[in-house]
Amino acid sequence: MKNGNKKRESSNVFKGSRAILDFLNPDNNLPTPLVELPGRLNPFAKNKVRIFAKLMYLLPLLNLKSLTALNMLFEAKKAGELKGVDTIVEHSSGNTAFSLAAIAPLFGINNVKAIVPKDIAPGKLELLRLFGAELVFNEELPGKPSGIEKARRMGKKKNHFNPAQYENKANGSAHEKWTTHQIWNQLGSDLTIFCAALGTSGTVVGASNYFRKKSKNIAIVGTLCAPKHAVPGVRNEKRLKEIKLDWNKAIDYKIEAETRESFKNSLELCRAGIMAGPSSGLALAGLLKFLKNNSADFDKFRNSKGEVVATFICADTPLPYLDKYSTHLDPGDF
Repeated sequence: MKNGNKKRESSNVFKGSRAILDFLNPDNNLPTPLVELPGRLNPFAKNKVRIFAKLMYLLPLLNLKSLTALNMLFEAKKAGELKGVDTIVEHSSGNTAFSLAAIAPLFGINNVKAIVPKDIAPGKLELLRLFGAELVFNEELPGKPSGIEKARRMGKKKNHFNPAQYENKANGSAHEKWTTHQIWNQLGSDLTIFCAALGTSGTVVGASNYFRKKSKNIAIVGTLCAPKHAVPGVRNEKRLKEIKLDWNKAIDYKIEAETRESFKNSLELCRAGIMAGPSSGLALAGLLKFLKNNSADFDKFRNSKGEVVATFICADTPLPYLDKYSTHLDPGDF
């Protein structure tokens, strides 16, 4: 390699002026692992059901939303929308804003304003501070502009840009060209069920766009928070009404999960050797409920080998939420 900024070397070394951007680009890296759960975490194993965790937290920035951030900036630059921009503003539960703060300087933009929930997890708050994001705390109040609307308005200021992850098609296409493309290359037509948590809904939109071109035999399951429950990065049905991406059309099945079971599943995954956070636990909770609800009709979801093969997304690690586990779980759980 002469200039060191085109492709990674076979030894996984990144060189040249674009080294970090090349490192962050999934096109230049191996796919993240897909790991089958052990029998103790799969109550349906005896029914020839196999469950795989897709470890998106092993991306360089340790979270799935880094793909959304990267693709939104790639597409905005391609469309000429970043000319003259010196400040990015986005509403986020944490991971997208953190990822933008890490990636934006690689596009020549050094200021990121993050509009975040007032009750953001302390670990995420410290990550945002660590990467230099300017924090704007927001409390959702009836009759007042939402955090999404505030970001949209601020993005119209001179030299500002709002990526608008809740309506930006680049959100879904990130997971179409990277996340689900990887899963298909890893499992192929063996796959019969895909499950992800519903936050911005970009993951399920991308999954639907990709998998429906590949096979008619893959069920798309979206897991959301049950009413009056909360899991970082995931929305309940009422709050999903703010999302302009067509998540309802993208999914085949909708499942609700509660706070405690999400954190408990996250704990069990960690103790099995999979460092998956609470939204990953929620996705697994939704998948297990879906399997239980359809246990009398598994044949509908079997592949040509007679197996039900399901995967769920592990979006980030438990590390930003460590203080929450003792809040939502009982001492006996530990």
